[in-house]
Amino acid sequence: MQNPRELYRELGNLFYAIAAADKKIRPEERQTLHDEILFAWKHHENSTDRFGSDRAFLIEFEFETMEENSATAENAYQLFETYFQGHENEFDQASRVKIFNSARHIAESVRKINHEELSYLIRLKALLKL
Repeated sequence: MQNPRELYRELGNLFYAIAAADKKIRPEERQTLHDEILFAWKHHENSTDRFGSDRAFLIEFEFETMEENSATAENAYQLFETYFQGHENEFDQASRVKIFNSARHIAESVRKINHEELSYLIRLKALLKL
């Protein structure tokens, strides 16, 4: 099992890359991210931080940190890609599908998937070998 803190931090980078692909993060994307954490990631494993909060909320924290730092979508995506390549054998098929589905849901949260988001989803699908 991968280090949950590191995993969630890198998922925050990935989801930020998807939301920031068109250089504008919309409220709907933020809401979808929050919903994904509650419904897909909060129960992924049961670790908590020193304050008793579920570690899955690190995804949101990292997303916000990337936004505050005006990180580029490409930089954020490459951080996740590097992490995944270094830990690829720790991801089972179900986890890979969950990662892709969460990314897709964020991309779909504003009308339809735009060209920039689609290119990241295609890259992600190849990276995850789905």
